[in-house]
Amino acid sequence: MEKIESLRDYYELIKKPVPRDLLEQKETPRHFNVLKRNNCSGGLPFARRDYWKITLLNNTAELKTREENIVIDKPCIFISQPNMAYSWKSTPGEPTGFICLFNDEYLTYDLKQLFTHLTHILNVARRSFLFLNEDTYQLLFFCFQQMYNAYHSDFEYREAVVKKWLQLIVYQVIWIQSQTDSLYPEKSSKNRVVNAFINALEAQFPIDSPLNPIQLRTPSDFAKLLHVHVNHLNHCLKEQTGKSTTQLINERIAAEAISLLKYSDWNISEIAEALGFEYVQHFTHFFKKNTGFTPRSFRAHHEQDI
Repeated sequence: MEKIESLRDYYELIKKPVPRDLLEQKETPRHFNVLKRNNCSGGLPFARRDYWKITLLNNTAELKTREENIVIDKPCIFISQPNMAYSWKSTPGEPTGFICLFNDEYLTYDLKQLFTHLTHILNVARRSFLFLNEDTYQLLFFCFQQMYNAYHSDFEYREAVVKKWLQLIVYQVIWIQSQTDSLYPEKSSKNRVVNAFINALEAQFPIDSPLNPIQLRTPSDFAKLLHVHVNHLNHCLKEQTGKSTTQLINERIAAEAISLLKYSDWNISEIAEALGFEYVQHFTHFFKKNTGFTPRSFRAHHEQDI
């Protein structure tokens, strides 16, 4: 069976004390940390991880994924999503930059929406890292430094400050990626279709009221909006993301359903209606197919973990 590395495993690998929250709680705790890379030694073996990891660096390293081996030889930001398989090896020398670690349990409702959007963008680009020019690296270094200072302070509102710096870093990554795509006009036609689809899909979320349900639910809904044939839309998405139009729509609706069940006080019928399901039974079948839980059992399980 393939190894899945936990946050606790990570701290043991880098020879750091395991934080108390990961030692004391039986259920998965809400965890966040930001570290300076010069305090983190050694590489990481090839494995899938069950947490998010954002690495800012300005020294040479080797990244190996299932698809390719990459030599990082210039300023870079690397985003590891949960379940992503990779290995990491730093070359000799003083590591620079920062590492930010957190799990899905840390993500509040608005952060979850932002990271879902980031995931779609990175998946479309088929990359988990972005090379940076020196000015952009220094800007992100400043953001990480401020986040690090806030997190390790005793400021009354430190959690809110940390969250704002994290959001700013993610928005900067999204901006950098949008600028990178514009440099390759030969890909622009298909990219425009893919980006227009993602923008239209994301524009429906987060849902702010059960009385304001999503309007785009099927591949044909999106194809009509984008003025393309449904087969062309599906071909572009399949080529760029490896997933069909239906898969991407269902994944996003399932992610929103999870967020609403976790963080809203809406009843299940209201959530079903907001997500475009005419009958609550259809929503229950959809949710169980995509998560393995019924909406009711998922909410009950989550409430027990709080």
